Amino acid sequence: MAIDVLLVNPVFLSQNKAEQALMNPYFPLGLLYLAAFIREKGFRVEIFDATFQEGANEFEDAISQFSPRVVGVSAVKPNREMALELANIAHASGALTILGGPDPTHKPELYVNSPDIDIVVHHEGELTLVALLQFLLTENSKQNLCDIDGIAFLDQNNNLVVTPRRSYILNLDDLPLPARDLIDLDKYLKIWKEHNGYSSLTISVARGCPYGCDWCRDSVHGTGYRQRSPESVAAEVKTLMEIYQIDRLRVIDDVDGIDQAWFASWAEAAKAEDAVIPFEALNDLQREDIPMLDTRDAL
Repeated sequence: MAIDVLLVNPVFLSQNKAEQALMNPYFPLGLLYLAAFIREKGFRVEIFDATFQEGANEFEDAISQFSPRVVGVSAVKPNREMALELANIAHASGALTILGGPDPTHKPELYVNSPDIDIVVHHEGELTLVALLQFLLTENSKQNLCDIDGIAFLDQNNNLVVTPRRSYILNLDDLPLPARDLIDLDKYLKIWKEHNGYSSLTISVARGCPYGCDWCRDSVHGTGYRQRSPESVAAEVKTLMEIYQIDRLRVIDDVDGIDQAWFASWAEAAKAEDAVIPFEALNDLQREDIPMLDTRDAL
């Protein structure tokens, strides 16, 4: 079955001793947003999620199974080596290879100088990837790539070209819900339950961070802080509770707790939807800072 795009999460749990000790893997939410967005635009997309695979051989099998025209690999610094290895396999198959995520955003030159990588998508990926796919799958040429914002590549003289950052999506409610149907969520939930005593899934309620901390001052989602409507989040949570019977959630945004009024509105929307559930965040939120969901131990 030939497809347009195979999106790749290159994190193998079997090769990560630190994660094996914790056994609390979270699925690649960013890739699921990308998959949902490009699928909505009419592209045939699948996901190779390496989390529960043994090694690169399984990726080779996926390439053979799907025969993708384009392979997009997400990369952060800790998985850079594996991302490059899988890009090599994809490129050898004849697929166009695209790298995106935090590490390629920060160091596009490192990636495009690899002979196995055709293009880097920097910063927020949905709109850029659609524009890129529309061009690549019809033109199959780099001649006018410079007209596409949000990418980096080597021109015909091997000079680095980094096009301007694309404008961010302002209304996050316009995004389709993540394509959770493209990965084995049941396996994630089972492992969570077995090793942690409860099941957990991730959601995103906002993008961007207005602060300038050195380690992520040029984050994928930029400095413009944007939030989904509390009602849309409550509706998604209700759906997740009904379909997957989850015990709690993890919010995995760049920064949490900036807008306390928003959290209070989420609390009201959650109560109205009967979608009240404990959750945790990446940052240290204090109960006295966010007066929400006092009916349960939600912080």
